[in-house]
Amino acid sequence: MNISLIPAEHIMSVWTEVRDYLEPAVARSKGRWTMEHLCAALAMGRSQLWIAFDEVKIHGALTTEVTQYPGKRVLSMHFLGGEDFDLWYEDLLAQISRYAKDMDCDGLEGVARFGFWKWLERNGFEKSSAFYEKGMNNG
Repeated sequence: MNISLIPAEHIMSVWTEVRDYLEPAVARSKGRWTMEHLCAALAMGRSQLWIAFDEVKIHGALTTEVTQYPGKRVLSMHFLGGEDFDLWYEDLLAQISRYAKDMDCDGLEGVARFGFWKWLERNGFEKSSAFYEKGMNNG
């Protein structure tokens, strides 16, 4: 499986192939993001698009963003989706880890659904908190 960072100027050439993979993750953002906002952030170079592919097709996609906090710089993993995850996750993690180092990041971060922990735990991630939310129209 191959992993590639798609340059901002080439986002639209793969967008139709990755859109369906990313849409469920964007939907879980509960309105924080839309697919149109994500596509624009990628095309403007504010976020990065990574794909896992072989000779036949794209199997998955991840979006990242370099986040500068007052005390550290990290590569934030925002949206992930695809198929045959076990075939490409390790390679993807290795590639984005190298990218994070190249971008002078101090680490990786992300918010993920609970089931994703099985991959993160075996790759040295720590559970530091749970993310809770409540809409103002929820009582």
